[in-house]
Amino acid sequence: MPIGPFEAGILRALAANRNPDSFIGGATVLNLAKDSPRTSEDIDVFHDSTLALQQGVEADQKTLQEHGYEIVTLLSRPNFHRAKVSKGTSATRMEWVQDSAFRFFPVEADALMGYRLNLWDAATNKVLAGVGRGLIRDYADLIHLHQTRLSLGALIWAAAGKDPGLNPDFMHAELMRTHRYDRQAYDSLKWAQPVDPAALKDAWLTAMREAKSLFDLLMDMDAPYGCFFLDHQHQPQTPTRETLPVLHPHHGFLRGCWPRIIEEE
Repeated sequence: MPIGPFEAGILRALAANRNPDSFIGGATVLNLAKDSPRTSEDIDVFHDSTLALQQGVEADQKTLQEHGYEIVTLLSRPNFHRAKVSKGTSATRMEWVQDSAFRFFPVEADALMGYRLNLWDAATNKVLAGVGRGLIRDYADLIHLHQTRLSLGALIWAAAGKDPGLNPDFMHAELMRTHRYDRQAYDSLKWAQPVDPAALKDAWLTAMREAKSLFDLLMDMDAPYGCFFLDHQHQPQTPTRETLPVLHPHHGFLRGCWPRIIEEE
């Protein structure tokens, strides 16, 4: 489900305030596609430093007020700020957060948002969120990523490179342990269309089984750890025993980098 018109209006109003140090991230990036399963519940603005966050909050609130929005601060800390943004009968939540500058790819210019996190960094962040908090919105987003973008196993393998305290097997175990939901949890999300909990659970268990098989393969072949595996178009792929030798590992860096593949003569 694309971003709703109210949230799109906010993003458009604030686009000029975005820059490589203050950019849109989170589920807003993941749920841009028309086939996304749900509407994101908030707008996340990421920053590489507390100073950038403070400047971002001040600039955004000033701009929002100039455009007729009302802002109510819900929580304010040096590295995190949450507010309710409303106009008329419409409202959403905005969060300004400080996040690690360690990324796989640089942030990207975007016509609607100004600057946004790269999709693959948003996806690996979603994996880390799924491991750490076990919310149904993470479950829904991860299943959708597995079905439409890249296998969950490949995303977990890459995401482990963002946190030296984690490894794929531990992350897999935590995802299996925490993601169990009742009907009330399903009803709490704004789904694009009705969902079948049993079908989602089956998709989840299939993704988890495939992830374990991928980890076994990568460890058996001594594959590099905590990275994406890119094809010649610089697109992440799920390796197989046959394709791994021709895929190129891409690791994270401070502020990320675009891959450059040099062919050997």
